[in-house]
Amino acid sequence: MKIELVGLLVLIVCATVILRADAAAYFDLDDELIPSDSDYQDNALENILHSEQQKRASWISMFRRACVPRNGICDHRPKDCCYGASCRCNLWGFNCRCQRVGLFQKWGK
Repeated sequence: MKIELVGLLVLIVCATVILRADAAAYFDLDDELIPSDSDYQDNALENILHSEQQKRASWISMFRRACVPRNGICDHRPKDCCYGASCRCNLWGFNCRCQRVGLFQKWGK
């Protein structure tokens, strides 16, 4: 009898906590719907930066390439820049990455 009362009491307490947590979450979500001034400022900054990028010609990005760090994705071009590593691909020529030069590649150069 005592165990049943304790179990019932625990069940009631858990149900009350769950119901209050759901009600509190409902009211907390309303505060997030009101936009703040910082949201508008972030969007304005993004629009300014995006417009600056759009002013440049699209063909410039083809000629301006940054060097790829080690273990970065490369595209196996002849003038690809891998910082002392080589662009190595899998058996089918996909999943190319800048990896350290192998022992036999060092001897071949």
